[in-house]
Amino acid sequence: MAEKSRSKTIPLLALFIGILCLYFPVKTTAAAALEADPAVDLLYLTLVWPGTFCYFGQCCKPTTSEAYPPANDFLIEEMKTMDQTGNIIQNCNETCRFSINVDPMPSLIPDLYSHWCNLTCPCNNGFSNWNNTWCTYGQCSQLNQTDFFMAVFNMTAKANLLEVFSANDIAPSSSTSYRLRDINTALMANLGLSTHIECVTVIDKTSVITLVSKINICISSDGQSFINCPFENPSKSCNREVFFPPFYINKLKDCDDDSVSSGGFIKMATEKHLAM
Repeated sequence: MAEKSRSKTIPLLALFIGILCLYFPVKTTAAAALEADPAVDLLYLTLVWPGTFCYFGQCCKPTTSEAYPPANDFLIEEMKTMDQTGNIIQNCNETCRFSINVDPMPSLIPDLYSHWCNLTCPCNNGFSNWNNTWCTYGQCSQLNQTDFFMAVFNMTAKANLLEVFSANDIAPSSSTSYRLRDINTALMANLGLSTHIECVTVIDKTSVITLVSKINICISSDGQSFINCPFENPSKSCNREVFFPPFYINKLKDCDDDSVSSGGFIKMATEKHLAM
């Protein structure tokens, strides 16, 4: 009798375990790791044209502009981490520590102030841009902090967008419009299929015009080379004719003491920068 009872119990126990697995599936170590740390297939560098960003004069001088004025060039906005389909991968760590004192970060300070500045008001020193980009996206990449920031600057310099435009007779202008096709042709000849253009449409007096706003560039996950963007441009904001307005540094608003939100220069020896 005991043996028959056990023989009936074993199938019932197996059935019970099977039901539990259906409702509470067991995750393998590999599956759990994949869910916790999604694969980053590419980096997505966004460069913004300040002439468009400040078109209506609503920009302020960075607190560091006297020594390091903003570059009259495309400025760095951020570099996202993405998968092959264009989904953004972000906030991979609950805590983030960004340090401006890690070598060779101090040597990048002039470029950070000039090419990765923040022209929004109230005046600020741009630190929040760098901190947010690293903590939101950089920590998801395969790069450490130093390599991530070096990749941003190296690939921005390599893209050399303003020179690419100039070589194709595309110059900032308040009155001349350009065919979007010509801008795409210039980018294609130099950067291949690695770029996506964004535009903004504004009402200028009595007319509606479209301005070149940002150029997004697809970069390999190791930060070393341009790659063909594996997904279509998510922005459909550009018309056939677009403007490329000039950037006037001398028209940036001056800062009052009360308008400074993020302090002045970074004090390398004493000031600690930690993201909470």
